[in-house]
Amino acid sequence: MGSRPSPPADLEPAPRHLTRDTNVAQGSERERLTWQTSIREVVFGVQDGLLTTLGLTTGVATATAGAAVAHTTILIAGFLGALAGMISMGTGAYLATSAARDLKHQAIHKERGELATKPEEELAEMVEILAERGVPIEEAIQLSKSLARYPKLWEETHIEKELGISSQLHDAPLRDGFVMAGTFLLGAILPILPYIFMTGLPAVLVSLALSAVGLATVGLVKSAATGQRLWVGGAQVLLVGTGAALAGYVFGVILPRAFGLHLPTA
Repeated sequence: MGSRPSPPADLEPAPRHLTRDTNVAQGSERERLTWQTSIREVVFGVQDGLLTTLGLTTGVATATAGAAVAHTTILIAGFLGALAGMISMGTGAYLATSAARDLKHQAIHKERGELATKPEEELAEMVEILAERGVPIEEAIQLSKSLARYPKLWEETHIEKELGISSQLHDAPLRDGFVMAGTFLLGAILPILPYIFMTGLPAVLVSLALSAVGLATVGLVKSAATGQRLWVGGAQVLLVGTGAALAGYVFGVILPRAFGLHLPTA
């Protein structure tokens, strides 16, 4: 293997303290983006678990109102729905992240092969990419040739500009699966909790109240992570939760009547 080409003579290396400060800034930025992505995943899991279970428990509570088996039916439906949702969301997140990671690896491997076997074509592609972004063609050619002198930078630039992905993959399927499963279950607990200690209309009302508080909190956290106004995020999630509760109530009234289902009364 040949040695790496030396940088152009007229290009002085950056001062060491500047390089160090730049690396620290880039690391902090990556950590911030990773934190924001994790927050969004947590918010999504909690919100989905809460909304799904809220609609389910409200619908079952409405459908079984006045029945002798109402309380037991609501608890069984709520817990089974929460467990099924946890497994579904956890495995779904794992498979989705795993598939996305494999596709990225495949694309990066293909791009590396083309860089090694078709350097002229890849140089032309980079010139075209730069020209599309407003760089004059002559400058695009010179810039592409300069980048090509640094193999690692040349590869990273192609992957990021041509494929639209980062050359540094941080996908973690197992982590995403466990996070999604855990946060879904966490969100699902709130609507079910009152039915463990209460029955009838009081349980329904407390479940709705707890869910509203949980949804508003999720909305605030979501807004803080995405830079939205706090009240906008809270209101959005709360409105969606209200819709889920209403849908559960409506279906709980309509479906039993449509199918002629009647449970024994107390």
